[in-house]
Order: sequence, then C-alpha cells, then structure tokens
Amino acid sequence: MTFIRPLILLAATIFVAFACTRQQSPAPEKGVSFALNQYRKQHIDSIQYQIELDIPAGKAGQILGKEIVTFHLNAADSALVLDFNVEASHLQEVRVGGEKVDYQFVNEHIVIDTKHLNKGKNEVAIDFVAGDQSLNRSDDYLYTLFVPDRASTCFPLFDQPNLKASYRLTLKTPVGWEAVSNGKLNAKTVENGKSVYQFGETKPVSSYLFAFAAGKFFKETRTMDGREMTMYYRETDTTKVNRNRDEVFRLHAKSLAWLEDYTSIDYPFGKFDFVLLPSFQYGGMEHPGAIFYNEPALFLDENASVNRRMARASVIAHESAHMWFGDLVTMDWFNDVWLKEVFANFMAAKIVHPSFPEINHELRFLLAHYPNAYEVDRTAGTNPILQQLGNLKNAGTLYGAIIYMKAPIVMRQLERKIGEELMRESLREYLKTYSFGNARWDDLIGIIDKRSPEDITRWSNVWVKTPGMPEYGIEAGKLVQAKDSVSGRVWEQPLVLKTMQNGQLVFPNHDGTGYGYFKMDTTSKAWFFTHYGNAEVSDPVFKGAMLVNSWEGLLRGDGPGPEKLVNSILNTLPKEQNPLLVDYLLGNLQTDWWVFLNADQRAAYQTRVEHEIWQLLNSTRDKGIQTSYFRAFKAMALTDDGWQKMHGLWTGKLEVKGLVLSEEDKISLAYELALKGNGDGKAILNSQLNATKNPDRKARMQFVIPALSASEAERDAFFETLKKEENREKEAWVLDALTYLHHPLRAQSALKYLRPSLDLLQEIQLTGDIFFPTRWLHNTFVGHSSPEAARIAQTFLKEHPDYPYFLKNKILQATDLLDRSVKLSATYAPQEHSPALSQQ
Repeated sequence: MTFIRPLILLAATIFVAFACTRQQSPAPEKGVSFALNQYRKQHIDSIQYQIELDIPAGKAGQILGKEIVTFHLNAADSALVLDFNVEASHLQEVRVGGEKVDYQFVNEHIVIDTKHLNKGKNEVAIDFVAGDQSLNRSDDYLYTLFVPDRASTCFPLFDQPNLKASYRLTLKTPVGWEAVSNGKLNAKTVENGKSVYQFGETKPVSSYLFAFAAGKFFKETRTMDGREMTMYYRETDTTKVNRNRDEVFRLHAKSLAWLEDYTSIDYPFGKFDFVLLPSFQYGGMEHPGAIFYNEPALFLDENASVNRRMARASVIAHESAHMWFGDLVTMDWFNDVWLKEVFANFMAAKIVHPSFPEINHELRFLLAHYPNAYEVDRTAGTNPILQQLGNLKNAGTLYGAIIYMKAPIVMRQLERKIGEELMRESLREYLKTYSFGNARWDDLIGIIDKRSPEDITRWSNVWVKTPGMPEYGIEAGKLVQAKDSVSGRVWEQPLVLKTMQNGQLVFPNHDGTGYGYFKMDTTSKAWFFTHYGNAEVSDPVFKGAMLVNSWEGLLRGDGPGPEKLVNSILNTLPKEQNPLLVDYLLGNLQTDWWVFLNADQRAAYQTRVEHEIWQLLNSTRDKGIQTSYFRAFKAMALTDDGWQKMHGLWTGKLEVKGLVLSEEDKISLAYELALKGNGDGKAILNSQLNATKNPDRKARMQFVIPALSASEAERDAFFETLKKEENREKEAWVLDALTYLHHPLRAQSALKYLRPSLDLLQEIQLTGDIFFPTRWLHNTFVGHSSPEAARIAQTFLKEHPDYPYFLKNKILQATDLLDRSVKLSATYAPQEHSPALSQQ
C-alpha cells in the first residue's frame, strides 16, 4: 500500500478523458498492462457479473449477449476501463445506472468517462455480440477456454486475475443441448423454442476460471462420499465409456477427500462437475465446479499401460488440487502462474502414488520431469521459473516445461530441505491467509522463512529466479560444479555419486535426485550398457538416472555417437521389463533415429530395428509394454515387410496375441500406411474414414488427410489454408497435420513451409491458446535435421533483432535439437555398417 500514490500517477496516464474541456490522455494499450492491472486492483472491488448469452444452432450464427457489471469504486477520478478484445461492431450499447452513455472503444477496451461514475457502487449494463475466439465452436457443441486473458475475447469485463468476481450466467441454447458452468444449475426452462439454463451465483473467482460448455453431450450423475458430481462427455463407444466410467468418478472422489484432509479446508466451491471434450487443447483445465478434460486421457483403451492409467489418475488429481491451489488462492499476476501449476503437480503426486504400489515412484518422477525440463533448460532460449511480465497479452508465452517439469523438481527439493511437516503447515497458513484472494511466490517464501532456520530466500533466488541448469564434472572423486554462466551463482542441492571397481567406474547422480548435466566418462558408460540387467545394474532408479545422463551426453557430443546409442538401446530393450524404462528407451530410440541419423545410417539398421521391435511386440506379456512396442514399430517401420505387417494389423488379417487396437490405433495405422507410400494411400485413408464411427474422430481425420497426400501440390495447398485463423481453430487437428507435413520422410519438401510458419508465430500467439505457439513450433521443426532448416531459423532471428523476447525463446527451444543434429553430424563420422557392428 505504500506505493499507491506513485502507481495512481502512473496509471492515470493510460486513461482517456472525454469532457471537451479536458485534454485527451494517451489511450490504454492493447491487452492489460501491469500499470492498468495495478490501478484497477487498488480502486475496484466487490465485482459481480450477470451474463446472458443466446447461442444459435450451428457454429456460424452470432451469439448475442447482455451483461450487468456491478462494482465498487473507491475513487471516481479516472475513466473506467473494461476489456473487450473484439471488433468495434460487436459492441452495441452501454448503459450506466440504466441510462445510455457515450464511451470510447480504444485498443480492445471500453473506456467510460468519470462523469458517468460514482465513488461507491456502480452498475454498467452492456449489450454486445460475443466474440468467437475462445468459444471453440463446433456445429453441435462449444466450450470456453479463457486462460490466461481470453475472457475479454467473449464478453466485456475486468480481465485480470486479482480482480476476483462472482458470476451469474444464463444460457439460451438449442433444444436438446446440455449446458454446464461454474455455478449450480438453478433452473432449466423452455422459452421461444430454446432451452434456458439459469446458473446460480459463483464464489469469487478469477476471470480466466469462468467457464461454460453447451451442446450435445451425454451425461451421468453420481453421488460419491456424499458429494454429487456430473460427468458430461461425447464418446460414442459405450463399451469404452462403461469400462472407464466408474474409475473416473472414483478418482475424483478420492482426490477431493485427500485434499480436504491435507489442507484442512473443505472443497471451497460447492458444486463439482466435469466435462470431457474430444479435442481439448490441454490435459485438463481447472474451472471450479466445471473442470474440462481431454476426453481420450480419461477414457482409456482396453490395453492401456500402467503409465497411461497413472497419467489419468495424475491429471484428475492435478485438476482437483487446483481447486485449492490456483482457484481458492490465485496468483496475483500471471508471472506467478507457475505457482498454481507446481502445487497441482506436487499434490497430484502425493495423491496418486499410494494407489500404484507396483510403480517405482522415484523412477517415474525422474523420467516424467527431468528429461522434459532439460529439453528446455539446456537451450539458449531457456527462462527462469518466475518470469517477468509487462502485459497479460503475453502471459501465454510463460507456459512450458520449465513451470510444469522443472518447478516440481525444485518444489521437491524445497520440501526435502525444510521437511514434510513444515511444508504442510506453511501451505495451510498460505491457503487460510489468502483464501478467495491472491498471493505471490514471495508471500509463501515469507511464511516458510519465518518457520525455517534455512535461508530459503537465497535458495529461491537461484532456483526460481534465474534460468538454466548447472553442469557437473568429477574431480578427485567428487562432483564439482562447472563454471557457471552467472558469476557467483551456486546451485544448492545434495549431490551423490557411486563408484565401483575401486573407483575406476564413476556414476554421478546415481539416485536421480540432482538436477543438471552430470558428465560421465566413456568407460563407465560402456560398462553400464554392457552390464545392463545384471545384478550390478538392476536398480530401476540407477538405470533411469544413467540413461538420462547418457542421453544428455549424446546431445552435448560427449560420446558415444548416435549410431552406437541405437545399437546400445536395441541390445538393452530385451533385458528391460519395467514399462517406464521401456517407454523412455523407445522415446530416445525414435528421437535418435529420426533426428540424429541420416537416411543412409537408418537404412543400415532398418531391418534389424523392425525385426527386434516386432519380436518384442509379439513376445511381451505386459499389455502396456506391448502397446509401446506397437507404437514404436508403427513409427519406425519402412521396409516392405514392415509395411505389410502394418497393413495386416490395420485390416485385421494379421493378429498379435494380446494386442487390442482401438479406433484411434486404426486411424494412426492408416496415416502411417499412406505416409510410407507402399500402396494406394488415398484408398486406405478413404476406407478408414468410412469405417470410423465416432463423428469427432471422423471430422478430425477429414481435416488431417490433405497433409498426408502423396501430392506435394496438395500438401502445399493445405499449408496455405493454415495461414487463415479460422482454419486453425481446432488446434489439436492442426498439430496432427503438422506432424505429417514435416515428417522426416517429407522434410525436404517441407523446407518451404518453415519461414512462413515463423512469420505466422506472432499471429498464432494472439489468436491461439496458451500452448499453441510452442506446439506449432515443435511440430514444425521436430521432423527436420538438415543444415538448410537450421539456417532458415537462424536467418529469421537475425532479420528480427527486436523480435519479442518470449517468442524468440520459443524458437530457440524448438530448434535446439535441430541445431544439435547439425553439429553432431559433423562430430561423428558415419561408421562402417558391418554385421558385427549391427549385432554387437
């Protein structure tokens, strides 16, 4: 509060004055600047929204809206700014206190002069046409996705996280549609041939957490431990639904009960429902009272692996944890968005682990977090966990592996540093203190620092507020931090190493808890792979940690080279029965195969790779591992024999004992068969399209098929369509298509798409959802490994020296493997492909 006066002066410069006797001030900038955020936070409170939306059938018609916004002003000396990110024609009328008033519509804001405002309670009524950008409309359903600042693309409001408000929503929909929102359904009536859903008032929530879905949904209601919950879904395969339904409800009930016990706070939002969406952009989104999920992540196939089942439990626990961490207590500004995500992950692990005793959870944590965090942290485009943010319009660029993968590692370090009990006590105080309000990371650190003898602030300043990862070498039998990029920075963490054979073999970070690059010597690496599966190399965590070290070594040119690693993995896979390690090995094998080997090198190993993976696919009795081998075979098979096997699986003429193929599996097989071109690809795709029963999967397939065309001209024409925003609405569909447009087998012909894809990036950030820019870049560049592709990205950055910092980092992250591939191809000369080498 000591900064109120200077902040008022700063914020006042961004408001527009209208009285003819006054000089006009500069207009508010697009988005929500930090200054506007601070000014409104200090002067506006007690916000309530009453919103009515009239939704027509189909996706083309306009959605007419009416709203009443009531709020309290503690001063009426500056113009009021509401956010509405649409065309001016969408705004029809503004009334204050029941009277129509003049206003300005400037840079995505409605600006109302002070002469219409009162100190104290105010009421603004607005008639408008809802914007479509975040409504995710299909012909027979729609759903909102307003994170981080997209509510204003639908209706006018104060779109910032620290202005929590209550919402009362009325939806008018076509008859036969279901509707769900944050609030409890108070009434459903029929009026003028439409269904009218009236939802009750919500508890105070941030604008990005307000949500609704409407359309043709199936639904089922259950009462679990005295709590009623309803599941909305679109899956038409009743066998799949029946197989998964009970577990989905059970996992939610279990997560909520655990969180109530851990936090000592009852579920804060009353009503609890969830909606399963077929092409949802994320794994889940934590709208209180109406969680949205990606439907395939919850409705699993019959032969789902234990990893997939645990992933489902984890995403349910994650979104449930957000009800407390993110929804009840929300970050004050989106630079702390990581705070809600890390606690959701942190709590999810505690909830899920006891239900999967067959899983080595230390290994799972290692493989689920460290490789993905390193994937960003090793790049020139890495960022700290806590980033700076000047305007909410850039908030989506903060998301990525650093906040989802590195932050949980850091949080686990913190808990081990201060102890589980102190962590729990501190979190309870944090939730109680800031309940239905907002908080910052530093607020939590202050709570912990009062209770702990450790200097948590100093530790946090390195791990949370600076970017990158430490590197370690071995000197005199000890791990030593290499020279750091930041002068004087010390990464405080426990470090261990294991020695064998009188110190001749050294295995750094053998328990997998340390974070960073741990360089291994060539002798120890070779011994590890040679003895893999023996008594000396049997501990799963040790194996996982050394595999991660070896992969990081490959990427830095610290041998062995790409071909030797393929050979090592092929020799290792038959010795491994742990599904987590099998998945990690297969993932590295495929990345090594397509990114780091050239076509001649792949050809030398092609027959062996297909033969050995096919043998493992047929011999394993673990259905989850079998599915992993099936997917690896499908991705890597190129010979005529491999194509015929895939074709036999697709037609059903060839069966593998225990392997059950879902409709999604059949579709992906058809894609691979068409891509690899041994047969009539168009006929295969059309046949699969006709055989696909689920309408959502059929529509998705119709979109993707042109990207698989054997005709380069047709692929070129399809890429041109992606330049139009309306053709990128279904982001999951676009990402599927990009995977095939830029497949390594088509990489040469796809070079022409790289520069236009980079040119589109800023538009994609503004029009797409939060993960779309990162995924657009990843799926564009992941299939490329040529110097030409690397030069295109490098040239783009050189030609745009003032390119937005956040997006520049995304490009550097997405092209890191490409750049390393170019460097590694020069480092490792092609080896002789003798039978002895191939089988050693």
